[in-house]
Amino acid sequence: MIRHWAFFKQGDTSFGTFYPRHYIVAGYRSFREAEAAEMAFTAAGTEAEDVRAATGDFVVNQLEAHRKASWLERAEARLAEFAGTEAGFLHDDAELARNGGAFLFVYAPAEHHVRRAREVFERHPPAYARRYLPVAIERLVEPAHARA
Repeated sequence: MIRHWAFFKQGDTSFGTFYPRHYIVAGYRSFREAEAAEMAFTAAGTEAEDVRAATGDFVVNQLEAHRKASWLERAEARLAEFAGTEAGFLHDDAELARNGGAFLFVYAPAEHHVRRAREVFERHPPAYARRYLPVAIERLVEPAHARA
């Protein structure tokens, strides 16, 4: 069963896969780095309830767990994997979490939120960052393997 986190304003799944619509997900190499970025976001004017750091273990085992999904959810997830959207990102998340990484979630429904995020990321650079839009995923900070 997929477990949901009340933090997400508009749900955290799409097609049976982790998909926090209107949020930026940033991967950090440690929970300490993610917490520092969280504090920087609140200092820059982001409401405290709109930004949250989480350990890699929490994200992978609580949010991205995909067990006992319905046949329709499994079929939709396979379609997403085939299309190459969420599957590659979930792989990046799992790898970061296995290596002791952490995550930062920022509610970003409008472009001014994204501009603020880019400013904070300049001072607190994540390993990668992406924004989940209604019908697409926008990469804000490319992972190192994609830049090579």
